[in-house]
Amino acid sequence: MKRILTLLVACVATISMWALQVNNTPGNLANLIDDTSITSLSVTGQMDARDFKFIAERLNDLTALDLSNAEVVAYSNSTSPMFMSTTSYDSQTIPETSLMGKKLQSVNLPEGLTKIGMAAFAGCKELENLILPSTIEVIEPYAFSSCNKLSAITLPAGLQELGEGAFSRCNELESVTINPTNSFTVGKDAFQDCSQLSNVTLGNNVTAIGPGAFSGCTALKSLHLNNSSQLTSIAEAAFAGSGVETISLDKCNDLTTIGMWVFANTPLNNVTLPESLESLGDGAFYYNLDLEQIEIPDGITSLSNYLLAGDNAVQCEQAVKDGVTTIGDYAFYNWDQIREFVFPESMEYIGTKAMAGQTSLETVEAKSSTVPELGDSVWAGVDQPSIPLKAPKDAINDYKEAEQWKEFAIYEIPTSIDKNIADDVVQVKAYFSGTTLIVTASNTISKVSIFDTNGVLLSTASPLREQAELNTSNFSGKLYIVNVILENGNKRSFKLVRK
Repeated sequence: MKRILTLLVACVATISMWALQVNNTPGNLANLIDDTSITSLSVTGQMDARDFKFIAERLNDLTALDLSNAEVVAYSNSTSPMFMSTTSYDSQTIPETSLMGKKLQSVNLPEGLTKIGMAAFAGCKELENLILPSTIEVIEPYAFSSCNKLSAITLPAGLQELGEGAFSRCNELESVTINPTNSFTVGKDAFQDCSQLSNVTLGNNVTAIGPGAFSGCTALKSLHLNNSSQLTSIAEAAFAGSGVETISLDKCNDLTTIGMWVFANTPLNNVTLPESLESLGDGAFYYNLDLEQIEIPDGITSLSNYLLAGDNAVQCEQAVKDGVTTIGDYAFYNWDQIREFVFPESMEYIGTKAMAGQTSLETVEAKSSTVPELGDSVWAGVDQPSIPLKAPKDAINDYKEAEQWKEFAIYEIPTSIDKNIADDVVQVKAYFSGTTLIVTASNTISKVSIFDTNGVLLSTASPLREQAELNTSNFSGKLYIVNVILENGNKRSFKLVRK
């Protein structure tokens, strides 16, 4: 029994040595701690960079650090840097790299603290309990990078600066709330590669999302934005390679800029853009293979390079709105599902390989009377000779002479084509079933004529009944003009594509 009591006393004594509370004066912490194997330390009083240096170099088993009742004061020594080559350290600041890579599981920081230094807690892979003081104004680059066990972070409302990579590669971080009281920018790569981050809430005063801020966040499916959001810009690659599937930006009435590659290589399937948008960067929606519908705002008159390259699920027959003057290089590259493409009257330039790989293309319409200039190999991989191109009558010859354009089967709709003057009374239909042209009408059909796009008559029939069938298997084209004359004199013409 006596031996057991002795062991218990020894264990209690050992545990008490592992947990230590000290009242410190600046630079004196090394003199207050004899046993460097302690796992828990609580500091009151004041401390400076020298004390953090002691913790960094000597307290290798420390898992809990309580500084909630301590004050960090300034320190300077031009001849003896504490961390890296820095010789001057501000008050109310956790020094740069000072606790990097420690075994810390929990940290309590004091109210009044204003800055977390660069990489101060980087690589603290066991850190899971962290409450940031409300007084924090600056979190410097990589301050908490690779803190793998952090699961949730609420940034202080008074935060003014979030440095590059501040919380990057925090692999178990699931939730982030940023609701600042003043205009705020989410820093470059701030949450890059936080693979479990699934819940991001941005308050109204977040005005900018920096480059790569949420790139590689594969669990992030959507973004929570308030209707009164003051967001003005989303910078380069902000969500590239993330898991974002849907995002509604139409209520962001101050948003003017979406940078390069912002949503590149994401499973984005639904996006709404505000009319305030003025700029869409190169590859903003690059290879969003699940994107089915997108409407570019009227204010965008120049479509950037690679803008929608690879987005072959998009169902958008008129992909380019009136008013667009320029299509950048590779802008619609590999849209291998689209069947019809219309270039508006405003079109002036189409970039290199902008339409390359559109292998399902069946018809093209160019509305401009001035032939748009082209980059290199605009329709590379497309069977242009088999595809009809409709162009304005006064520009037909220009298109037929223009390089790359002239490869299409160019035609104009003949001015002699008449719309049925009694559509509401007489119903006429024409369509292809395989290579057979079928025409039906509610009155007797007097004559059916079929022409190629050059106006050459290919075949006629006079069925004198309400249905006609013409075999077109010997015709090589894909687009045909069909004229139908009814017994009562009414006429109807069709432009038909044979698949």
